[in-house]
Amino acid sequence: MNKSKRIRTIILSVLTVFVCCITPFLTIFLTGVLLPAQYTETWYGAFAPMYEKLTSAQGKKIIIVGNSNIPFGVDSALAEELLRAGGLDYTVCNFGLYGSLGTKMMAELALSEVDEGDIVVLIPETAAQPMSTYFSAQEAWYALDGDMSAFFAFGGDEQGALAGAYAGYVSEKLKYADSGQPAQGSGVYASASFDANCDLKNYSRPQNAMPEGYDANNPVAFESSLVSASFVSYVNDYAGRVAHRGGQAWYSFCPVNELAVQGDAQAFYALLADSLDIPVISDVGDYIMEKEWFYDSNFHLNSSGMTVRTVQLVNDVKNQLGNTTKTECELPNKPAIPQEGVEGEGDNSCAQYFTYELNDGYYTVTGLTEEGKSQTELVLPYQVDGIYIDAFNADVFAGNTVIESITIQDNISVLSDGSFDGCTSLREIYLAHDDPADISVGYGLFNGTSAWCNVYVPESAVSLFTNNYFWGRYAERLRSY
Repeated sequence: MNKSKRIRTIILSVLTVFVCCITPFLTIFLTGVLLPAQYTETWYGAFAPMYEKLTSAQGKKIIIVGNSNIPFGVDSALAEELLRAGGLDYTVCNFGLYGSLGTKMMAELALSEVDEGDIVVLIPETAAQPMSTYFSAQEAWYALDGDMSAFFAFGGDEQGALAGAYAGYVSEKLKYADSGQPAQGSGVYASASFDANCDLKNYSRPQNAMPEGYDANNPVAFESSLVSASFVSYVNDYAGRVAHRGGQAWYSFCPVNELAVQGDAQAFYALLADSLDIPVISDVGDYIMEKEWFYDSNFHLNSSGMTVRTVQLVNDVKNQLGNTTKTECELPNKPAIPQEGVEGEGDNSCAQYFTYELNDGYYTVTGLTEEGKSQTELVLPYQVDGIYIDAFNADVFAGNTVIESITIQDNISVLSDGSFDGCTSLREIYLAHDDPADISVGYGLFNGTSAWCNVYVPESAVSLFTNNYFWGRYAERLRSY
């Protein structure tokens, strides 16, 4: 073989290898880009219009950055109106969405839109994940599904993480596209629940919908460990970058349900104010609110609570700016919490295997009989002797190594953390609920169970549960029946 033929052979070989290597990546890339968006009906779908409002806003802006407490608790249209009445002309941009996206994602995207005179108010929820540098690239892709241009607003580290998660995102997107049914939002956790101002006002949330008025699975602990060195360093560095663009960064507190509070909130406030290089414009005590103002979590306000919190935040902003005008706004009364009972019929075939205690006209399941402890499959009953059951104690199944399948009917509205602790043989938890909003869950559903334990929901509800604010954390263990 002469020299020119050898060169051609080498070139062809290199090109062949290159094409073989690049084709799969190119295919994945084009699939993700060309497939129609699949997450725009979900909670993630609210990101695209939220980002569009931010990027197109004219004049000076107040960008409120954080997590879901913001769309649930800040009425940006009302805030703008109240500020302008005091002579302060700002466009208020709510820029907080889903806690699983991380505070960092929203902060970094907001930074790219900061202009001279803008204000960024950081309001992460008082919990470990929001008060950290956590960034979920997979979750971020679900949000970017409706506007991929936001990818270019990230820094190199985030873009690298997004590139690494892209194939997984495309795989999930393909599943929905193949099914012919895009990912579904439910209730308040749907993009349709946001109005044209990107405020969560298109879905009625008139009063507290939580059993006992608070989420016992997720207490709000004011612990010094939340004010970590890494979080403080990130916030202080971020504030410097905001200042470099001509803006200023402040810190405020999210609303918290007083029934869920643990620890010393004022000591936490003092530690945070001492650690940060930016103003903490709010007193934490003003944001510890009574249960009547909340909706479905210890951070999520109902419509009336949203108004109260917005007025408080406006006052904090005005005070920080030295504006002494009075904020004129009629505050709503605290909404009464309705007493809703269990009704209807259900499966009582396993009633004899449980023990009960009567509380306020309803039975609570307190344990298992000796015969019940030997059963491999159990259905929590709906009623006993004509009296409805509305709860079961968290230790009913604790340490039960025999049980393999448990069915929870829709008379039960709370799954306490650790409810199946020690159930090492448990494989199946069946829920009869069609709407994820009808059963509360925390972060510890699978504590003490095996890795192959899954939750089964009605087939029509799988997408609703998978894309729900609370149940979405268990997406990989959700199955249909």
